[in-house]
Amino acid sequence: MFTSALRAGLRAVPPIRTAVRSLRDFANRESRALVRMYRRHGDQVLQPYPTTFEDRYPAVFGALASRLSHISEPLILSYGCSDGSEVRSLRRWFPHAKIVGLDPNALMIAKARDHLSLHPDPGISYVEASSPNSLGDVQFDAILAMAVFRHGELERTLPASCATILPFDRFARAVEALDRHLKPGGWLSVWNAHFRFADTQTAQNYDAHALEYSRGEPQTLFYGPDNRRIDGVEYADILFRKRG
Repeated sequence: MFTSALRAGLRAVPPIRTAVRSLRDFANRESRALVRMYRRHGDQVLQPYPTTFEDRYPAVFGALASRLSHISEPLILSYGCSDGSEVRSLRRWFPHAKIVGLDPNALMIAKARDHLSLHPDPGISYVEASSPNSLGDVQFDAILAMAVFRHGELERTLPASCATILPFDRFARAVEALDRHLKPGGWLSVWNAHFRFADTQTAQNYDAHALEYSRGEPQTLFYGPDNRRIDGVEYADILFRKRG
């Protein structure tokens, strides 16, 4: 009993409590991966948590498949691919596509590659990176950024400003990079985000499309270019076609 009480008392001391939490986090493989990700990619990290599952957005994948049906072997980027679940889902919708999964979390990329080694597919590749700029000059027919431009802390606390958690400028710079790697006439999908693509300068060269799915469940928590929360708005644009 004395040992338990002593342990509880030590945990109550703020510096010791912080140290215990740090040790616990370091012992957790996923937590160590997050620490490494921030060390490697710093302020380019967007959504830090790798939560995902397969076929998460079938309505979006189906709509995109119909829009790319004229291309025999489309080149697709899954931006923020986590453990490869989205890439594997896209393969079912695009059986002849070349698909690249990109994510800054080394552990998630390792898991994706492990799955690929067990189920070889020469049309799929994974890259550990925070920006498509690491891919060189390659341009894609479609880029998906699903549940990437968001942060769980914004959802949980609803702060008046997102500046200290995920500033708008980081979102704007990321979509500029995506734009540079999207072919004219190509499709960009941005969804489950805390920012509106329409608020960026990049959006001026795109035509926006909503889907029945997004109209039925529009997004509602947004932050604007000034990092302030925008209340009382709904947003359903989910696919964006690059002009030219």
